[in-house]
Amino acid sequence: MSDSVTLKTTPRTESGSRAAIKLRKQGLVPAIVYGHKLANAQVAVNAEELDRAIRIQHVRVLDLDINGKVETVLIRELQWDYLGKQMIHVDFERKDRSELVRVTVPVELRNAPKQTGGGVLDQPLHALHVECPLGNIPEAIRIDITNLTLGNPIHVRELALPEGVKALEAAEAVVVQLKLPGIEPVATATTEPGAGPEVIKPEKKKAEDADEK
Repeated sequence: MSDSVTLKTTPRTESGSRAAIKLRKQGLVPAIVYGHKLANAQVAVNAEELDRAIRIQHVRVLDLDINGKVETVLIRELQWDYLGKQMIHVDFERKDRSELVRVTVPVELRNAPKQTGGGVLDQPLHALHVECPLGNIPEAIRIDITNLTLGNPIHVRELALPEGVKALEAAEAVVVQLKLPGIEPVATATTEPGAGPEVIKPEKKKAEDADEK
């Protein structure tokens, strides 16, 4: 889990695409803060600071200073330009650090199998849906595949997850395996019924935000 990051926000008094473009030219990213049955807050955050928090510090949870009041939020949605270089809008959802959330975490493979037996690596699951406390969201699920062998795939139930983290995928779902060329991979089991990546439905946002995205 990454260290706590606090970003200052600037209130937004104008809405619409022109106002959003103006903000981005000033090095700011338009954003909305919602949740916990509180009024939506239209704000802007420093683009460079947010980009550093996401790309370098791998932050998904941070604190926002909104008019002198610090609120803990989850980065629920990020929108980028068509080149994937500039952030154009961000959705922040208010949360408590002890609150359970459902998020998607990337699966990273480490090392290489000692013996492949002529098989090729196949990874049906590149991300895992998990439930965990907001303050304990893992950056990634890392799997050592040194001892992976043909015919012995690694299933979700075999993953060593951090404390407090629960996988929402079916226990028998295959994460990674070795398979012979031309052989269809084992079908990946579906996620538990009703267990999507988000458990709390976001409150409806003001229509003015739709113009910015």
